[in-house]
Amino acid sequence: MPAAALRHPLSPPVFFCRTLLVLCISCSAQAQDQSPADKAVVLDTVTVTEAADKAYTVDGSASATKLPLSLRDTPQSVTVVTRQRMDDQNLQSMRDVLDNTTGVYSYAYDSERVVFTSRGFIIDNTLYDGVPVAPGLNAGSTDATLDTALYERIEIVRGATGLMTGAGNPSAAVNLVRKHADSEIFIGSASLSYGSWDDFRSTADISTPLSSDGKIRARVVGVYQNRDSYMDLYKNEKQVFYGIVDADLSPNTRLSVGYDYQQTLPQGNTWGSFPLFFSDGTRTDWPRSVTTATDWSYWNNKTQTAFAELNHQFGNGWSLRSTVSRRATDGNANLFYVFGFPDKQTGEGLYPYAYRSDDHGRQNSVDAYLSGPFELFGRKHELVVGGMGSWLHVDSYEYQPGDLADVGNFYEWDGSYPEPEFASEGDYIARVRTRQSAAYTALRLSLADPLKLIAGARYSTWKSSDYYVYDGPDAAEQDYRRVTPYAGLIYDLNKTYSAFASYTKIFNPQKYQRQDGSYLDPLDGYSTEIGIKGEHFGGRLNTALTLFDTRQDNVAVTDFGEDVNDDPMRQAYLEADGTRTRGFELEANGEVLKDWNLSLGWSHYTMQDTDGATVKGYIPRTMVRAFTTWTLPGALHELSIGGGLNWQSDNYVTVESSLAGDTAQVKQGSFIQASLMARYQITPHLSAQLNGNNLLDKKYYVVDEYGNLYYGEPASAMATLRYDF
Repeated sequence: MPAAALRHPLSPPVFFCRTLLVLCISCSAQAQDQSPADKAVVLDTVTVTEAADKAYTVDGSASATKLPLSLRDTPQSVTVVTRQRMDDQNLQSMRDVLDNTTGVYSYAYDSERVVFTSRGFIIDNTLYDGVPVAPGLNAGSTDATLDTALYERIEIVRGATGLMTGAGNPSAAVNLVRKHADSEIFIGSASLSYGSWDDFRSTADISTPLSSDGKIRARVVGVYQNRDSYMDLYKNEKQVFYGIVDADLSPNTRLSVGYDYQQTLPQGNTWGSFPLFFSDGTRTDWPRSVTTATDWSYWNNKTQTAFAELNHQFGNGWSLRSTVSRRATDGNANLFYVFGFPDKQTGEGLYPYAYRSDDHGRQNSVDAYLSGPFELFGRKHELVVGGMGSWLHVDSYEYQPGDLADVGNFYEWDGSYPEPEFASEGDYIARVRTRQSAAYTALRLSLADPLKLIAGARYSTWKSSDYYVYDGPDAAEQDYRRVTPYAGLIYDLNKTYSAFASYTKIFNPQKYQRQDGSYLDPLDGYSTEIGIKGEHFGGRLNTALTLFDTRQDNVAVTDFGEDVNDDPMRQAYLEADGTRTRGFELEANGEVLKDWNLSLGWSHYTMQDTDGATVKGYIPRTMVRAFTTWTLPGALHELSIGGGLNWQSDNYVTVESSLAGDTAQVKQGSFIQASLMARYQITPHLSAQLNGNNLLDKKYYVVDEYGNLYYGEPASAMATLRYDF
């Protein structure tokens, strides 16, 4: 389908979002006509008080064990990014959130494929309301493009999360907590934003009762965004819609049915990086606007999810929660990149490559669990027991390009490279079929007044068939059954602090092959954490210091000089045992003083192979994430100001520096990024906000393991006008 057709101005999501904004403004006028008493109920009870109480922290989370625990009683490292913080810091996408999360580093192979890491491992576990889903189509990691307008908060549990997710890296699990239709009166908000590089964004969020008694309620969220970029040629359009109906079938039973839709339509996108070395071996130094894209490049992606959730309270503290969902991901791309080493004088010597593809993924999931308290030996304990199933299908097609023209002088590159004639029929190149099922349980035992034990286990079955044409003629067949144990101990030192320790196993199937074509065994290992957590000012501020140690066996390492079945295009691998990752994370989130909110994180880790050598040098070892806001007192109470600092230590990658196969190290030194915000409450309903990022305008590389480097975003700003009703 031509790119122009995909950007039709009256496509349903765009038309809906724009219409929704008009309706918001119209309905808000009706809200203003209410009596003063009515307005006091909306402002004081719903909007002001709740937001002010817990702006940057929460009372509890179930993301680590499915048990409803306070952060202090959760024996793992947990960060909760609240709705208020997302609004304050203008965190619009999943990448915005994770780039401001303690211990998380992101890099990208190009403008669209983003990879997140934590503790040195790729974050490949994403959950919606506690139910795991497959990672995004493009990078095998959490989808960086997901819009945050759909979520009440985002919870990141770092370390191994096998109890919740089964297979996966000991990095982190990202749990997206959806918004619900909780209001029995008509409320909502609408916003318009404009920022650097013609970044226009509009949002609407409306809740309304559907029945006179308020037992059936609906909520809809719409987003439309269109922006250019500091990179030449690049622009991106985003269309988002979310709708949910919550129905109280009885005083103890709630049924939720929802649907979300997101489409991103990037054009002039890159695929891979720009040349790092000239043909004489010297370094290039391009402007930050450099691109290797063409004016016909695009990489469109669409994600849709339909879900239903049933919650029932039995009246004795026990509850049943069950969820079914179907998630569809579709992508189509027209891609181009250049490779090689250009002549320093003429700019010639680069080689072209073009690619067209279609990708389609479908995942059905079901999850159900019981949880509640019970008494034993005169003490109160808690238990959760449940099961899940997941079925994933992915199919990919590739369209062969015709003849490619010469790249010419790269100094004169403007993207007007002629588009090749792609084949009309696609070749079937990849097929993934993965089926998972699991039974899990977790038990919280009160051993003594200050001592709690959490013990759990997950029995997982994993069966997959993975075919990729460039890996050989046969599909990789894997069939595993694993028990993943979990244990945590919490000891209350006093009314403020608790010490904790936890242990969990690691299990993750992999697709690397030995020289004879057989596949490596799954990653095996364990992760331990110890630390101390604090809950201050009645839960308004949470602090944590965590020390972690992760050991892994069956780690894939390159079998240098060996190919799979003597195929020079397929690198062979060996298994290595005894890799070790150690480090610490220090965090504080919440309200330090009245009207002063803070989020602070400091992380450090080391990773060594079996010989004690440092590995994955492209990931910074130390990072600091900090952001704070303060609402001024007295006559200036309508004004809130804030700012943040993100710092990371140096990182590096070894890349080829010549056609002869020479290598060189490309290093990015440590650097800091500064941000500021200011918001003024013009009226009780209307506010204006200004956000600025990378205000020091630091020019820096974002480094990955393959040398697909690109420049980080320069200094930028965005202004937002928001109306609440």
